[in-house]
Amino acid sequence: MSFWRLAWRNLTLRKVRTGLTLLSIAVAVAVLYTLLSFNKGYTASLKQQLQQMGVHILVVPPGCPFEAASLLLKGGKPPSYLNENVVKQIERMPGIQIMAPGFMSAIMREDRTDIYYGMDHRTIELKNWWKLKPGGKWFTDDQEDSIVLGSDAALTELVINQQTDPFKPGEVIWIPELNRELKIIGILEPTGTQDDGFFYVPIKLAQQIFHRPGKVTTVAIRLNDPTQAGVIGDKLQKLEGVEVITMSELLGTQQRMMESAKMLVFAIVFIAIAISAIGVLNTVLMSVFERTKEIGIMRATGASKVHIFSLIWLETLLMSAAGGVVGLGAAIGGAGFMEKLVTAALSEVKFMTVSSHSQLAEFDPRIVVMTLLFVLGIGLLAGIYPAFRASRQEPIEALRTE
Repeated sequence: MSFWRLAWRNLTLRKVRTGLTLLSIAVAVAVLYTLLSFNKGYTASLKQQLQQMGVHILVVPPGCPFEAASLLLKGGKPPSYLNENVVKQIERMPGIQIMAPGFMSAIMREDRTDIYYGMDHRTIELKNWWKLKPGGKWFTDDQEDSIVLGSDAALTELVINQQTDPFKPGEVIWIPELNRELKIIGILEPTGTQDDGFFYVPIKLAQQIFHRPGKVTTVAIRLNDPTQAGVIGDKLQKLEGVEVITMSELLGTQQRMMESAKMLVFAIVFIAIAISAIGVLNTVLMSVFERTKEIGIMRATGASKVHIFSLIWLETLLMSAAGGVVGLGAAIGGAGFMEKLVTAALSEVKFMTVSSHSQLAEFDPRIVVMTLLFVLGIGLLAGIYPAFRASRQEPIEALRTE
């Protein structure tokens, strides 16, 4: 009988104990893999969203600039507003390729929240990757009876109106706040970002809906030279009643918050792994105690200390590998469900910008290999003492114990 088969037989003789140890290893591995893959996926998703925005600087109302920027990025209702005269001052500054004022606010309804984004032609120029579904068109700055729906917003309206056929340009929706209808002139193609959930209207109409004439919530700026973001940001900061934040600063802040959360989770994972390692050590050590006579017979029939050490060590290797494979399989198989939970949780955090379309559970073979190697290393370390103890037993002494 080969060492591999003998080691596996020894493990399966004590099914309950081995199974519980495997379960503890699997849980620790699943949590470790999920943490690593979600961290990578979130960072990639955040960078993609910021790149898609095509924005280098965001001018927001006074207060905490990072909170305001995050609220605006994810469609929140801002606590304060900018005056339109700020827009004119920004427009005169050199080095700015496009500056697009926007008015964003939300209407809380019984079963949903409608987020309206008021804008003009400059936002369309800024987000030149936006595409409308066939037959759609954008409104002009002076229109006051038109609306463009994000792809998710259009689906929500279909459900609420109990329609089965998709909206087509020319149809109307009722806006209670205006006490009148607005004509749908376009449906936005899915972008995979928060933009899909917005109702887009001319900025003057948005100000009318929310009774904020002459106010804007943000000014998005694209520069001729992105490397000048710091210099131009300092100039913008001198304007009265504004806060300025660059996208690189926002990304850095969110990543630092993620790092802090990750360190906390890593501490929990470390404890789980330590417990699993102790479980492996305990299982193998108990097996050594129970097999004292068996080990003595093996030594008496010619097995060397190296053979005994290798056999016990191989058992820990198999147990750790099996637990690692089960844990990875569970983590990868349940990634979609976990992604929904994490996305829902992050959407409730003000500073965390994440879209419901974002792919957070990013599969990476390198993470799989790294996780497996890590758990095998833990198992091998945990098996050193039991293997050493078993190999040091003398045949005569071992046979006398029973």
